[in-house]
Amino acid sequence: MPYCRAFFLVAALIGFYLFGVPLQYLARRRNWAIARRIPPFFARTICALLGLRVQLDGQQTGQKPRMMVSNHVSWTDILAFASLETPCFVAKSEVAGWPLLGAFAKVQDTIFVRRDLRADVPRVNAAMAEKMVAGEDVLLFGEGTSSDGAGVLNFKPSHFAAARDLLRLFPHVRDVTIQPAAITYTHARGKPLDAMGRRALAWFGDADLAPHIWLLLKLAPVDCMISLGSALAFTAESDRKTIASETERKVRELTEAAVTKIGG
Repeated sequence: MPYCRAFFLVAALIGFYLFGVPLQYLARRRNWAIARRIPPFFARTICALLGLRVQLDGQQTGQKPRMMVSNHVSWTDILAFASLETPCFVAKSEVAGWPLLGAFAKVQDTIFVRRDLRADVPRVNAAMAEKMVAGEDVLLFGEGTSSDGAGVLNFKPSHFAAARDLLRLFPHVRDVTIQPAAITYTHARGKPLDAMGRRALAWFGDADLAPHIWLLLKLAPVDCMISLGSALAFTAESDRKTIASETERKVRELTEAAVTKIGG
C-alpha cells in the first residue's frame, strides 16, 4: 500500500508541476477566482495521497486584517493549513528550492524569509503588511523553526512587527487581529500518539525530506488537528513582545488541550 500511494503521490506532484503551477501563475496574474481554489485542491490532494487527515477545532475570530500564528512541527503543517483555507504563508527561503513543492510555493506568492539574515526582517514584515491590508490572511510560524513535537518553542517577536508596520503605513486601520493556532498530530493508523510517537512524526533539524515522506506513507492514516483560539487585537499601543508572549501562551494551551484529548 505505501508503494502505491508513493507512486500516485509522485504522479500527482509531477502533474501539478506541469499543469497546476502554470495555471496558478496565470490565474494570479489575471486575478481569476480559480486562483483561490487551486491551492486548497492541491493541498487536499497531497494530504489524501499522504494519508494525512486534517480536522479543524474552533473557528476564526476577529476581523481582517488578520495574522494567524501557529506552532510548527513539520513541513506537512503547510499542507494541513492550506487544505482548510488559502492563507499567505511565511516560509523559510529553503522551501523555494524544494523539488516541485517549491515551485508551487513560489506561484502562490509565499513570503520567503532568510532566517540567517536579520536584515531581511523589515522586507518580510512589509510584505506581510501589504498582504494583510489587501485582505489576505497571513500565516506565521511563531517559533521561526520546526520543533520536535514535544512542546512549543519560544515565539520570536520580530515578525509580529508586521502588524505594527501595517498600522503605521495604513492609518485607517485601527487594529490587526492575531489569531492563535495550534497544530498537533494525534493519531497514526487509528492509534493515539504518545510523546515519542509525536516526536517520530515531527520533521525538524537537519532531517531529510524523502525518508520523512516514506515514514508518513507507512504510518498512514495520520490524523492532524488544527485548533484555533480566541484572537488578540494588535493596536497602535500594543507591544510586539507582549503580544508574541501572549500568543505563545495561548498556542501552548491549545496544544496541551489537544494532547489531553488523546490522552498523551
